[in-house]
Amino acid sequence: MIRILLVEDTPTDAELTLRELSRSGIQHEARRVDTEAALRHELDSFQPDVVLSDFSMPHFDGMSALKVVRQYQPDTPFIFVSGRIGEELAIDSLKMGASDYVIKTNLSRLPSAVTRVMEQVEQRDARRRIENELKEVNQMFRAFMENMPGAAFIKDVDGRFAYANHGLDKALNLGQGETLGKLDTELLPTEIAYRLRQLDKQVLTAGAARQEIESFPSASGEMTHWLATKFPLIDAKSGKPQVGGIAIDITARMKVEQDLRLRNRAIEACVNPIVIVDVDAPGAPLIYVNGAFETITGYTSEEALGRNCNFLQGIDTDQPELQKLRAAIREQRPASVLLRNYRKDGTMFLNELYIAPVSETHEGGVVRHFVGVLYDVTQIKRYQADLEHQANYDILTGLANRNLLNERTQQALIHARRYEQALTLVFIDLDNFKLVNDSLGHGAGDELIATVGARLQTCVRDGDTVARIGGDEFVLLLINQEEPGGNVCVIQRIQQELVKPVLIRGQDIVVTCSMGVARFPEDGEDVESLLANADAAMYRAKSSGRNNFQFYEKEMNAQTGARLSLERDLWQALDNDELFLAYQPQINLQSGDIVGVEALLRWKHPKRGMIAPLDFISMAECNGLIIPIGNWVLLMACKQALQLQKEGLPPIRVAVNLSARQLGEKDFVQSIRDTIVATGFDPRYLELEVTESMVMHNVEEVVGILNALNEMGIQISLDDFGTGFSSLAYLKRFPIDRLKIDQSFIFNCDNDPDDAIIAQTIIALARGLKIKVIAEGIEKEEHLAFLKQNGCDEGQGYFISRPLAFDDLRTMLLSRQNR
Repeated sequence: MIRILLVEDTPTDAELTLRELSRSGIQHEARRVDTEAALRHELDSFQPDVVLSDFSMPHFDGMSALKVVRQYQPDTPFIFVSGRIGEELAIDSLKMGASDYVIKTNLSRLPSAVTRVMEQVEQRDARRRIENELKEVNQMFRAFMENMPGAAFIKDVDGRFAYANHGLDKALNLGQGETLGKLDTELLPTEIAYRLRQLDKQVLTAGAARQEIESFPSASGEMTHWLATKFPLIDAKSGKPQVGGIAIDITARMKVEQDLRLRNRAIEACVNPIVIVDVDAPGAPLIYVNGAFETITGYTSEEALGRNCNFLQGIDTDQPELQKLRAAIREQRPASVLLRNYRKDGTMFLNELYIAPVSETHEGGVVRHFVGVLYDVTQIKRYQADLEHQANYDILTGLANRNLLNERTQQALIHARRYEQALTLVFIDLDNFKLVNDSLGHGAGDELIATVGARLQTCVRDGDTVARIGGDEFVLLLINQEEPGGNVCVIQRIQQELVKPVLIRGQDIVVTCSMGVARFPEDGEDVESLLANADAAMYRAKSSGRNNFQFYEKEMNAQTGARLSLERDLWQALDNDELFLAYQPQINLQSGDIVGVEALLRWKHPKRGMIAPLDFISMAECNGLIIPIGNWVLLMACKQALQLQKEGLPPIRVAVNLSARQLGEKDFVQSIRDTIVATGFDPRYLELEVTESMVMHNVEEVVGILNALNEMGIQISLDDFGTGFSSLAYLKRFPIDRLKIDQSFIFNCDNDPDDAIIAQTIIALARGLKIKVIAEGIEKEEHLAFLKQNGCDEGQGYFISRPLAFDDLRTMLLSRQNR
């Protein structure tokens, strides 16, 4: 599993990139950023193994991303995944440290590029480890040869020293070289000298090295202890046997060991777990745990030793304090962290861990070990958490209280000022709540408050805050809502949720609310003024008849009120028969025959007249009305197309546009099937239009839906082709009957070579895939001539015919039939 950080402003491209890696079998965990601040943050927190970056982005370019990565993590591989650039830029990027460059149109090369750089990283890391180990071994060897402690000697069978280093001279309190040539009986007490000779004979008899602790008095008369390693030798000149030896004075060590045994007994008696980690060994294994560790964790020392401490975290490795711990070990300094650890039986305990480096000398030096003391603070932290929760959360609803709302708003204001962003406070007061309390009691009122709180929570996004500040008053903190329209969507969701009946004490209760909206920075610069202004706006909503909302500023009220009024009218438009369909003919470009029509939704407002689709389609998408409206459009198109057939006109294809929300409905395919059955319309003459962005959002699911529609005999058209980011590999999987060239490429196809090439390419692609191609936006004769010349199958546009009302369409078809 490798960690991949994507520097990419287009989620679709990021999804295609990761899908290609998954398809090739590369297991990965990925995150995406599109700003420098996010990149710096993820480099520190995510610690990616490799960075994949687009080259050109609206707010942050790939070369800048490369500089940031090289500054913070110079060893991390960096691969550009972008469109084509000039050769000089590509060379410059490689000189700056980029590992590779992969063209987005050739993503199949990306897995091999990632595999190659990861292999290079592994080889580099292995090489560095080997170099470090060799360096350490060489240093140790040189230090040993230059400063070997203790004594080295060679003796013959009579006990005469044929060689002695200065360490032996000093041990016997002699000047340098005075030991050489003397008998051991001349230098040591007789009984000690003969005992040492007996040990020498045992080595010669065994013919192998032997290690013993030998003791003899120093010049001051105190006994010293030496760890001697003796081995048999043959004198090169005489051929007689000799004994070689190396002896180290372990008098002080033996005293230290005695002291350590005392300290070990004290550590073993400690009630807190104590561990020692060898940070110099691969994997930083535990080399010691005391009895308290075994008691608290449930792991025996045999099960723990040799393992890294992280086995106590199990799979719970995403803990911020772990980074702090690793940094302290890396910087060889003490630290205190709070971790979630897990006992052998799987139960979690909170561990306050204190670590300290252990240097090789009292004066400091190389740190090879860390000692850690663990404190089980589960109960303490639980108690503290309970206290904190009571201080920051409402007991009845579990929502944030006034204290936490104030704190979060303060933080949101700091962020909003720094990044010049907006935030919104929505003050909510339930309408006629007192009647519930008075009629059903305070218990019922509490149930209603709890239900309202839960419903409000479902209406906001992650990162927003819902707070109850008292009684039936709630406040929403909405962050990153740059446009008032975003607030309107949230408010309308709240209105839709709250009007749903609540069953309390056997009665269905319908509750409404009045809401006031204040935005930073235009309505206030601090928490108090924003909250006060939102409260004032709420009271204006109350005085305006309740069950509505008001913005604090009148200018914004007027603008938002108009949108709200239009949306309120849209909710009634379907029931009031204000919606109707217009049909734009589609012709065979070679024969000129009408082969189909596209059904287009229109709204004739009783007071405002015709409303442009751009003004209400997105509104319907936002509030969910697109689902019933889309069902109505499909039903009406099938009915009217069938009516034309019954009147004796030849069957023609009718194309109906789908929305992304329709496609995402669980029962979408069944609803299409039900409509066809209900109308009796032949599905062969029904075409459903989807856009590139819709089908690329969730490829696997969409493929299944389109296949199901295709099996029913329904034709599928891919609308706006050429404007999205679809992959040819995916395009082959979709059961597409027709590609529709977007009108933006047709508008200048007769005088713009780029648009002409795009249109020609799409036509050629469709032919290669054996798919029909239709062009929209044909507005003049030159467009028609260009498309005919290049083999486009079908077309539509104002030059052919404007969208027609149903009766006008019937008249046109009849006139053509009678010619």
